[in-house]
Amino acid sequence: MSQQFSVAQLKDEIAIYDEFVEIPVTVQGKEYTVKMFPYFKPEKVRDLVSELQGFFQECQKVKFTIPKIEEDDLIGYFIIKHFTNMKFTKSKKVKTIYNEFKIALNSSLFKILMESYPKESIASVYERIYSVIETSALLENKIKEAQKAVNDIPLENKELLEQAINIKKE
Repeated sequence: MSQQFSVAQLKDEIAIYDEFVEIPVTVQGKEYTVKMFPYFKPEKVRDLVSELQGFFQECQKVKFTIPKIEEDDLIGYFIIKHFTNMKFTKSKKVKTIYNEFKIALNSSLFKILMESYPKESIASVYERIYSVIETSALLENKIKEAQKAVNDIPLENKELLEQAINIKKE
């Protein structure tokens, strides 16, 4: 008879997410060591995608356009932000983040770091992004179907109809 499995037994399996590589960097004559975490913890991937999503939503809100050609590099910027020990701006302002992204993108360190991550780790970020996009589209379709169903209900009471319309707008 087999023994009951314990989640605690997975501890060794997830230890890989704590591994890091030290990369020596010299900037303006000063030496630094950047810790790069090559294996992406799923919860940190979730946080990265959430922050990226918030950034793009904020861009739409303030009417700031990110050129399509820069979107993959921007994802790389967020990967480096979440999977190194480098300091990044705490600002939530789109222009501040974008300017920092442009600095990072044009540095040789950005290329070195991005080429050092395992393809599987990078793929996990893209898989999560696609999953979020797919789920959002599915949810949007369900909302549209519900709105159509509400609009198709013949209501005699105009007050109830107005309440239903106001609820779906919120």
